[in-house]
This record gives sequence, structure tokens and C-alpha cells, in this order.
Amino acid sequence: MDNYEVLVGKVIDWAAERGIFDKGDALAQLDKTQEELDETILAVKEYQTSALDNESISKAEREVADGIGDMLVTIIIAARMVNLDTTYCLQMAYDEIKNRTGKMVDGKFVKDK
Repeated sequence: MDNYEVLVGKVIDWAAERGIFDKGDALAQLDKTQEELDETILAVKEYQTSALDNESISKAEREVADGIGDMLVTIIIAARMVNLDTTYCLQMAYDEIKNRTGKMVDGKFVKDK
């Protein structure tokens, strides 16, 4: 299995070979990210409510993984279109949250004010 940086390079090469950087734009990529998010939400709901047989769980897990991967692809491409590196973006986000405190409310982390 390739590491994250190698896979980012492969995604960027794939997008370049298909003219996505020449003919696409970041907002269109973010629209695609939203489409993939919507599909992933449905897959997670299916995963959470799937029957307990191993085949159903395995299929649902693959669909969730595929959706998350598809979102990562669109985000990597969108970031590149605006001259950002996703590792840099992730580092910025982590630096912002690393000392954050809060509590869990209805399955979500709610930060303290």
C-alpha cells in the first residue's frame, strides 16, 4: 500500500492526464466533493443499519471507504487548483483543534466557547 504522499502524487498525475487542471475549476471540484459526501452519508447510514451478517457489513464498509476515498481525491484536486497542499491544510486544521476542549452532544463534538 502506498503512503499518503505517493497517493497524492498519483491523484495529481491522474487529474493532469485527464485535463482536469486545464479545463476544471476548484468550485466544480468542491461540487463533486459534495456529491461524494452525500453518497458517503447514505453508505454510512446503510453501514450503521445493515444486518449483522458479514457479507452485508463488508459491502457497506467498502462503500464507505470508497466514498471517503472519492472525497479525498476531489479535495486533493481542489487544493492543487488553488495552490495548496492537503498535508499543509491538515496541519493547519490540527494545529487549530489540538488543544480544543468540549463535550459530545448527540454524537458530535461541540467545542467550548
